[in-house]
Amino acid sequence: MPDIDEDVMRELMFRSTADLHARPAAALAAVKRQRQRQLRTRVLAVTGVAAAAGLAAGVLVIPSGGPPGTASPVAATHTVLTAAQKTLYGLSAAAAATSRPGGRYVVMAEKSFDLANGSGADTEVGPKTSVIDTITGGGVEYQDIKVTGENGDPQPPSVLHAPKGTSPTTSQLDAMPTSPAKLRAFLLNQAKTQLTQAYAWQAQQAKKAGKKIPTPFPKGPVPTDNDLVFEQAADLLWEPHLSPALRSALYKVLADTPGVQVRSGAADSSGRPAVEITRTDQVSKAKVETFENPKTGATLESAWVEPSGEFLEDLYLSITYTNHIPPNPYQG
Repeated sequence: MPDIDEDVMRELMFRSTADLHARPAAALAAVKRQRQRQLRTRVLAVTGVAAAAGLAAGVLVIPSGGPPGTASPVAATHTVLTAAQKTLYGLSAAAAATSRPGGRYVVMAEKSFDLANGSGADTEVGPKTSVIDTITGGGVEYQDIKVTGENGDPQPPSVLHAPKGTSPTTSQLDAMPTSPAKLRAFLLNQAKTQLTQAYAWQAQQAKKAGKKIPTPFPKGPVPTDNDLVFEQAADLLWEPHLSPALRSALYKVLADTPGVQVRSGAADSSGRPAVEITRTDQVSKAKVETFENPKTGATLESAWVEPSGEFLEDLYLSITYTNHIPPNPYQG
């Protein structure tokens, strides 16, 4: 896994108090928010259908009964699945039945909306086209993003180049476990590693300022294991070049994560039919939303809503695969 990006650290500093002390929930929010603000440049990359057709409308909730990390409900012969779990297993079946397209490069046309602190300032809108090299993890991002607001923010560069390892490669993704229990453990370890990296950096900055904070985590409320697993799984679902088996397993992990809400018969912001999956972080109270194609299990859109009103939405317009990097579609 790459080291924590400097921009993540600046975000962490912004969220910290004057004495460089931020609770673990704030650090996780900083890591997560910067990952979102990068508009999916994947700085924190990973190291190392019939069932979906009859989904009923309505909001369904996975109850909090049972200890976190227990075996997947489907593994228990006599366990009765909730309506939410049945919907997620429908998505899992749809994903498993969908073949992975060929082509070295994934080309993703996207549109994003970022409302900072509910003020209307610092609004970013798309479109942009991101290209991932699935062999090296590098790529390029073409942007036609306009920034508006009260602070006179500069226009982002039209082209961003991502070095090798910025995104997870196909081989790295394929090395991830597809057993739901093992995948949950992997995602939890990954999230805790990111938090530890963030606080190690914070402790270094505190030391430079003549202060000292406890490591690896300061005192205070910490995200629950279920908070961490859900956010890691939702982020990973966004990756377009997952194997059918891995995407299928992610839905099973979500089906076994308490507090997950599921609304079938929903639509993404472009009006496409979707299954909406949401969960509110128990410490930060931030709400994570992801919209999935009910026929394929592919992610259509992700959104994050902070208690302050800060809001970010990232919408896939299209995903294609090719063996050649396309030219900048926004030139001329």
